[in-house]
Amino acid sequence: MKKLCTVAQVTDLHIGRTIAFPSMQLDLYDELHRTAEKLRTLSDLLDIVIISGDLSNHGNVPDCMRVKEVLDTLPMPYFVMVGNHDRRSVLREVFSDHAYLHSSGDGYIQYSIEHLPIRIIVLDTLSVGSHRGLFDEARIAWLDGKLSEQTDKPTMICMHHPPFETGMPYPDSLGLDGKEALGQVVRKYHNIEAVVSGHTHRDSVVRWNNTVAYVTPSSSFSYKLEFEEVDDLDPLNNPPAFRIFRWDPAVGLVSHLCYTGVYEFGLSEGVPRPPDGA
Repeated sequence: MKKLCTVAQVTDLHIGRTIAFPSMQLDLYDELHRTAEKLRTLSDLLDIVIISGDLSNHGNVPDCMRVKEVLDTLPMPYFVMVGNHDRRSVLREVFSDHAYLHSSGDGYIQYSIEHLPIRIIVLDTLSVGSHRGLFDEARIAWLDGKLSEQTDKPTMICMHHPPFETGMPYPDSLGLDGKEALGQVVRKYHNIEAVVSGHTHRDSVVRWNNTVAYVTPSSSFSYKLEFEEVDDLDPLNNPPAFRIFRWDPAVGLVSHLCYTGVYEFGLSEGVPRPPDGA
């Protein structure tokens, strides 16, 4: 088995939605094509891609089929997971060739990816009929059992809802129920390199229960950084992004944000001399 591996996490596609900005109409399906194009340019680097929930905006079959048509053009394997805008039955129907969607045997979409140098455990935080997430006793027991199978292999946990409060009242109001019990399980194991999520459409990182927890921004659109109480948030046309995790046993798990789109390169001034003196 090779020692290095690289994983891309793409989240919150929301296909089926078009956003009206003052200067343009943004069809999020077009953003998915741009993301896929960027991922293809990284094909020599990436081992797998994780799509961490909210594949479509309305959880319907036609929009998920459009997502699958684009993802199937990727040259590397990809894995999907459930978000608050998704339906388990629709994911299983549309991605019927993805056997892992049926592997947990308890109705949830939870599974592990075992063939890489870093183990990846995917969790189901869907609470049907709510945009809040839920991690209940059954799902906690499943995770504890999975983690106990291999207590030495480096492990990354993927989920849709963040397991921590971001300090932004509106997205936190749509947060995860059961995160305290989840944290107690995670704290038991010392081989968890990271817990990665999406949902808020903004980048956040925190030290959490003896590991590092990441929220990856959406590959489609963002929201304003808002620390005040509000009833809703307007979409923000920030550069869409996804996250790359690079595992090197000599270094650990390194995270990089990767922006989609086309951005200008300037002319280098060369490497300047360091300043002299103290």
